[in-house]
Amino acid sequence: MSESYDKNLITKSNRLVEARYKLTVNEQKLILWLISKIEPDDEDFKIYTLKITEFMDMLGIEHKGTYAEVQEITYRLMEKVLQIKEPAGLLQIAWFSSAQYFDGKGYVELEFSPKLKPYLLGLKERFLSYRLQNVIQLKSSYSIRIYELLKQYEKIGTRIFKISEFKKMLGLGNEYPLYSHFKERVITVAQKELKVQTDISFEFREIKLARKVTEIEFLIIKNEKVIRNGKQVSADPIEKTIFKLEYYEKNLFDKLQKYYQLSREQAHDVVIRILPQMDKEYIEGLLNYCSGYYEKKKKENINVHLGAITWKALQEGWQPQQSLFDIESKEKEHAELKRQAETKRKEKEKHDKEIRIKEQIYEAIENLTPEDKSEIEEEFPKWLKINNPYNYNNKYQPDMSYDIIKTRIKIDLYHFMREKLIHE
Repeated sequence: MSESYDKNLITKSNRLVEARYKLTVNEQKLILWLISKIEPDDEDFKIYTLKITEFMDMLGIEHKGTYAEVQEITYRLMEKVLQIKEPAGLLQIAWFSSAQYFDGKGYVELEFSPKLKPYLLGLKERFLSYRLQNVIQLKSSYSIRIYELLKQYEKIGTRIFKISEFKKMLGLGNEYPLYSHFKERVITVAQKELKVQTDISFEFREIKLARKVTEIEFLIIKNEKVIRNGKQVSADPIEKTIFKLEYYEKNLFDKLQKYYQLSREQAHDVVIRILPQMDKEYIEGLLNYCSGYYEKKKKENINVHLGAITWKALQEGWQPQQSLFDIESKEKEHAELKRQAETKRKEKEKHDKEIRIKEQIYEAIENLTPEDKSEIEEEFPKWLKINNPYNYNNKYQPDMSYDIIKTRIKIDLYHFMREKLIHE
């Protein structure tokens, strides 16, 4: 599989990411490949054409007998149901409404179920975006699902799941009733795959009630190196820059690509170069103007490109006249933007607080005095015995030095230091 899928952007609503379903790894990749074909301004699903040979190349499968194999995949997908939690109740739908083959043509036409529109079209908030390249080489279907669920919380850095709910999201049902099997065949497999093949990796901590593991806490880590076509390469430099930005700037970067159709490089230039020179309200107002102008031209059957308009407006610093906007609509829009800004401000405050705590913890861990280390060597075993008896019995050894604790039981050490700093 030599082709790069770095330009194939997958965007899903958070509700779809957290839906309950179970697919094979090839079924998942077919769905994701088709989602990456959806354009940001699509108002309805199209009929998507899948070339059989192209799909087989993506999966790294030999072409012999592939036509029947793809027919089997799409047939199974027509039968499989995904369940989405909605405020009004549970929605159960199929992925596709139709799959049509043409003898001797070497392709199939696929159409998403119309009920999926709110989860894949016109997304402006509460969504996840990532590159198809990050999951295309994964071998486990559970690795793909876990990647998405952790990628949602990449900016926060941690995520906790109840075991029962986590299994439902992964579509496991009654499989792996023993936690040890679930850990070995699902979590550990995903941990190994993500570390080598994707832009994130993770460590995890088991949370117990009595002696039973009831929750898992994931520590999400940004990968500096990934494997592409058998070679270790540096992680995307743009992604590395964006990862260090604040909450608003990261969301703007995603929105400029997915909705306003800017290239990745253009979106990067906006948040790094243009945004610092301008007011956020001006940027949002200009984007709304470009969107309104584009919609107006569409109704007039005038062919314009939203990305070209937006890029030109941002580069030249357009000053839209107030008369171009409907005043009442703008007031409502302003109120909504204000509400969203307040929500994002609170989320940012929470995020920034968590980052500060993390930095303090990591700084404390790296700058301990010999006296501090001795104190931890004495206090940490007592804390570990109460908070994680499994690791105390299986990983901790009497008289273990601080440096060994830091290497072998680092997640528990992190939480120990967190409690210690907060209480101080």
